[in-house]
Amino acid sequence: MKIIQLAKEVILAEAKALELVADQLGESFSEAVQLLAECNGTVIVSGVGTTGTVARRFAHLLCNVGCPALFLHAGDSLHGSSGAVKNDDLLVLLSKTGETQETCQLAKIVHQRGTPIITLTAEPDSSIARLSQVVVTIKTPPEVDPYDGLMAVGSSLAMESVCDALVFCVLEVKGASQDRFVNGHPGGIINALSKGRSS
Repeated sequence: MKIIQLAKEVILAEAKALELVADQLGESFSEAVQLLAECNGTVIVSGVGTTGTVARRFAHLLCNVGCPALFLHAGDSLHGSSGAVKNDDLLVLLSKTGETQETCQLAKIVHQRGTPIITLTAEPDSSIARLSQVVVTIKTPPEVDPYDGLMAVGSSLAMESVCDALVFCVLEVKGASQDRFVNGHPGGIINALSKGRSS
């Protein structure tokens, strides 16, 4: 029972943290939605570690709502892959501290090209944030992460929730149809279920 109680406490603490994050959304979030929806090139989403995993998922979901996106690992980008980012693209960086070495270096490279950057971070005055056109701040209480906030558990969930909110809002702005979504899944259960409903 102690284990179940601990599990409940973790989930409730994360739920409370998400409420706090929702209250933080403001003008910068709207600006991020506009940049994403109006991007004429490709949205390149990047991060490392846990935020890299969140970034990969975010890029996938953006593609589902008619916003072409690709994941670029910040570490790999320093060995030639940064050349994939063009002037008409949009770079979205995910970093809790805003000081992750690989992500900072990628930001510097892309900033010099004049490519716009959106950063999702807990530190709006960080090195990455200072190189960005738009900074969406995502602060969570330290108790949602183990080891005094060092292990990104609840904070990663909060970042995912903001990414989900961006996806929903981009869908609203772009008006991507359900048919387009289904057509992008010809090999999956989504397409099969859709055909079953229409028959």
